[in-house]
Amino acid sequence: MTFRDTLDITAQGGRGGDGAMSFLRLKYIAKGGPDGGHGGKGGSVLLRAVDDVGALAKLTPHKTYRAEVGKPGEGREKRGKHGKDLTLPVPVGTIARDAATGEVLADLIEVGQTAVVARGGDGGRGNASFATATRRTPRFAEYGEPGEKRAVRLELRTIADAGLVGYPNAGKSSLLAALSNAKPAIADYPFTTLSPNLGVVEREGRSFERFTLADVPGLIEGASEGKGLGLEFLRHISRTRLLVWVLDIAEEPAEAYRALRREVETYDPTLLDLPGLIVLHKTDLAAPDEVRDAEHDLAVTGLPIVPASSLEGDGLDTVRETLFALLPERRDVTPAENAPTVVRAEPLAVEPEGEGAWRVTGSEVEPLVTRFDTTNPDAVTYLHRHFEGMGLATLMRRAGVKNGDDVRIGAAEFEYFDETQPGIEEDEDDMQAEGEDGATAENESEIDDSEVVDPS
Repeated sequence: MTFRDTLDITAQGGRGGDGAMSFLRLKYIAKGGPDGGHGGKGGSVLLRAVDDVGALAKLTPHKTYRAEVGKPGEGREKRGKHGKDLTLPVPVGTIARDAATGEVLADLIEVGQTAVVARGGDGGRGNASFATATRRTPRFAEYGEPGEKRAVRLELRTIADAGLVGYPNAGKSSLLAALSNAKPAIADYPFTTLSPNLGVVEREGRSFERFTLADVPGLIEGASEGKGLGLEFLRHISRTRLLVWVLDIAEEPAEAYRALRREVETYDPTLLDLPGLIVLHKTDLAAPDEVRDAEHDLAVTGLPIVPASSLEGDGLDTVRETLFALLPERRDVTPAENAPTVVRAEPLAVEPEGEGAWRVTGSEVEPLVTRFDTTNPDAVTYLHRHFEGMGLATLMRRAGVKNGDDVRIGAAEFEYFDETQPGIEEDEDDMQAEGEDGATAENESEIDDSEVVDPS
């Protein structure tokens, strides 16, 4: 399976279930009141951290992962079943970002940690919720809220205790295999390692000890600017506690160390504050005096230097013991920082949109309209009263909206009537009396013939 440490997906929360429009029907209660229940909440899309560095490769790039929708409400105020959440396993150390804004949605730094990346929509309210002293038989219910849809970029930053730093073909994979239980691909050409390999280094003594060691793609000059596999490498050493500089003794080790240090410093200067160890590698290919000269040249670094050969097994025990001695206490991993998210409510606005037509916008009013059937007179009456409370009616009067004009909110369109204007007050009062008290012969017939009505 191909390794992945970045992945783009789309997460879609489930839509909330619609509220029910229903009236109570019992043997001795022919005309009971409204009893429509709420719709169930839609499921959310979550990420869960697992101890599997290859988990991202098991997900499909650019696929939309959808959680389950909520079920509609039923009569007798029975709530619909909530939609099931969809949980995607990702490697521990994964950062999830909003692909459009770059906002950090989650940084999963512990196995088992979960985070929501796309929230499910709330269920709609049943008609029982809209009953009042003057609206005794509401013939409308609320639609479920759409689930959140978000493009998500997943980025893995391997969480290892120590990381091997070195140029391609410096022998990092061989060293990892010799020190740990890892079985990385090893060959005598650059970029054998195209993805991080993790191994566990162990020793037995007074107590059993172990730590994780990471070998990741080798650096080249310009890696901090994205050349070669550099950024992929540098991302994975950002959370280690100890850097192990692996230098090929035949490739100017002192100069190689300085160049590697420049790349790491350019990417993140704080990494140079970590404890370090230089492994002067492939000593089986050099004469003893060449090894001594290389050690002398590297002494100015102030770091411990251990000559070693993975092929011959020379110096490996010393490397292992030095690693255990230098490894600092495990520190808490700091989650990725993110600028605070500022959510601004868009104010109500009324703007002309052609002759006799107006467009109403606002972060509160537009989502509200989508929750109701705007062809249902009772629902429109409820929205009209709600708009009054929001101050929208006053705003439209000031803008110059006239009776009979078309008012568009989102995808819905209404014909505007101002009940404060002369000549329509009586009709409005008649409509309220007929639509809210449920006393007309037509309304009684509707109640007798229906039990649960689909609000759509």
